[in-house]
Amino acid sequence: MLQLQPQTSTPTQAFSTPTCTARPGGLSWITLATVNDKDWFTHLALARATANSLHHSLTDTNARTLVWVLLPDQLQLLVQAGSNCSVADAMQRIKACTAIAVNQTANTSIGMVGPLWKTRYSLQAVYQREHVREQAMHIIRKPQQLGLVNHYANYPYWDSIWV
Repeated sequence: MLQLQPQTSTPTQAFSTPTCTARPGGLSWITLATVNDKDWFTHLALARATANSLHHSLTDTNARTLVWVLLPDQLQLLVQAGSNCSVADAMQRIKACTAIAVNQTANTSIGMVGPLWKTRYSLQAVYQREHVREQAMHIIRKPQQLGLVNHYANYPYWDSIWV
């Protein structure tokens, strides 16, 4: 059985069942938070290392990252499961690849080495495919909503298959 690891500060928060995200083609909106909610991605080198590793973390699977945005202390993404890679497997790969890239970069630039992501993460199944692009736009507009930029297109750390 697929194990989901939702991140929450309240144990009563509801999360999706594993069946919807374990099926090939299942879509999930996921938020990963850094350990201690540390703003690691305000460091240019660490943000770039994370962004670069995101492009390669699922290359030998048929799971896909449809959209992502890297915020100062978290990563939000929309992931589609593949026939050989569930969303949970994809998240383990993404967490591992980005953590390795950040630790290698940090070791040479700022000296930080250690865990990057919290063990648990927030997962919300996407059931209505006709609203996927709207959800994608919500994800990539997050830096603008947080006041990091005036327009989402000015934020350097996001990608989408649609935009």
